Amino acid sequence: MENSKQSAFPRGFQDNQPLQTFGLTKREYFAGLAMQGLMANPHAIEWSEKQICMFSLTHADELLKQLETTNPKPNE
Repeated sequence: MENSKQSAFPRGFQDNQPLQTFGLTKREYFAGLAMQGLMANPHAIEWSEKQICMFSLTHADELLKQLETTNPKPNE
């Protein structure tokens, strides 16, 4: 499964695969964290909702990309 679609909070593993997944994907979770940090910036109020969302998703995608290159999957 693609890293961005994996659960941010899996429960238990067997053969390096989550036994149960629920809630947010890693992409959604990382984007939410980026958005939270951005919204703590008093200058972010000048951005549109779409700009804030795109910024957050772009940074979440880049983080996932960097994690893939620095931490290859265990089966590879």
